[in-house]
Amino acid sequence: MKNFYTILLLLSILSCTEKKINTIIEPLVTNKVTTKKRNEVFIKVNDTIDSFFTNLTLDEMQAMPDMLYLGKQENKSSITIPTDTTVYIIGGDPFISMFYKLEIEKGDSILINVENIRINSSKQIKYPVFTHLNSDKSWSETNFDYLLFKQNLNSEAIVIDEDKFQNNKFSIKQIHENSNLLLDSLKAINSISDEFYRSTKLDQQLKYATSKVREARKQHLQLDIDSLDIKINSEELFERNEYVSFLKALVLYKYFQNDKRVSNTVQFDVVTKETKLFNQSTKEMLLSAYLKSIYFLEKSKFQNYLAKFHTINTSNKFKNKWQIIVQNQQENAKKLDINNRTIGILSNLVNDNQLTFEEILLKEKGKIVLVDFWASWCVPCRKEMPFLEDLKATFDKTEFEIIQISIDKEYSAWVRASKLENLSTQENNYIIANWKKSKLYTNYNIKTIPRYLLFDKFGKIIDDNVPRPSDKELASLIKANL
Repeated sequence: MKNFYTILLLLSILSCTEKKINTIIEPLVTNKVTTKKRNEVFIKVNDTIDSFFTNLTLDEMQAMPDMLYLGKQENKSSITIPTDTTVYIIGGDPFISMFYKLEIEKGDSILINVENIRINSSKQIKYPVFTHLNSDKSWSETNFDYLLFKQNLNSEAIVIDEDKFQNNKFSIKQIHENSNLLLDSLKAINSISDEFYRSTKLDQQLKYATSKVREARKQHLQLDIDSLDIKINSEELFERNEYVSFLKALVLYKYFQNDKRVSNTVQFDVVTKETKLFNQSTKEMLLSAYLKSIYFLEKSKFQNYLAKFHTINTSNKFKNKWQIIVQNQQENAKKLDINNRTIGILSNLVNDNQLTFEEILLKEKGKIVLVDFWASWCVPCRKEMPFLEDLKATFDKTEFEIIQISIDKEYSAWVRASKLENLSTQENNYIIANWKKSKLYTNYNIKTIPRYLLFDKFGKIIDDNVPRPSDKELASLIKANL
């Protein structure tokens, strides 16, 4: 990060119950340029970073976050993601109460560095630090989670045990006080906006209230809900995830004191009959939130509970939301159904052509062909993608071609991964139907991925298990057969 900005430190001492806090002014980004925002986000890591991993969420209804690996070891220092919506970077470590979430609006360019933070005398972690390169959002706003985590460690609101994470100590009261102190300090030096100050204070209050409710449930304590100073039925808070978490914690506290694990369907059913806590609007919002969890965690029951939801819900907003979600789900399933007409048929995103593997190979006759079997959920597959790009650049397109075949069972997951790996406009990026029943699976005994096959200029197999693209031996093998 030293190549992009210089960090200035300011010690701001505020009196509040005799506590002190160190406040950091955002770094000055000397090469910050205002550009016209496009339907994409750009993410780059500092060129000193060897390897950095984080999770990406591109779609509210994706089952699992997408994986992003960047750095020198990954042979990839940046990524451009086509999108017309907001992208989220999410990460952390629950064992040390370290979490971060960054909202990246379309058109944003983000630079990532990592800072070493010592969590006890023998251990340190790498915490990501973000800089907007084309936004007016302040550094302190973007990195509030980072600043608060450091303050919690320094004040011993979080104490990480040397050996066992079960012995870690967390003071929810002091963490909450630290968040308010930090916000007040940053506001005093005009390092955050009024809107960020108010919004984050509210979220921190909701987090604290949620922690208090969970603690009371865990320890079987009586809790005065009014003392939390959170309005139970507040439509102004419906869009806040922290408010939804608070209400869900309240349901568990009030109705499931003695149950360790309670399914979302059971909680859904209790809330439908609940008459004391929630008004109709709050109940509809909460049921919609449970329905989303059921969609991911209890898929077989989703249609039944969707029908239940529609009999209770009176809100057009939630009705339209779930109609769109179900419609998208049906469209994705339909695309897979089209593929399923023929076992082993392949289709791509460019023109939705449906071809057999033999037809694809025939199109590339006269070239050496490398076939890559991968999936969106396969970590080693995704980490090899930059090295595949190097191979494409190394050899002439008239002599060498790469065919990539996804074995994903979820069409939308393949589409998202294809966008992230810059494959969505590649004609030779395919998804295969009924993978395990296909001739490709049985003929080449492909039990694990990634797996790479090499074919000669006449479409005959050279090697059905060549080294990975990151291995220089593969390039030598290709060159020897040209």
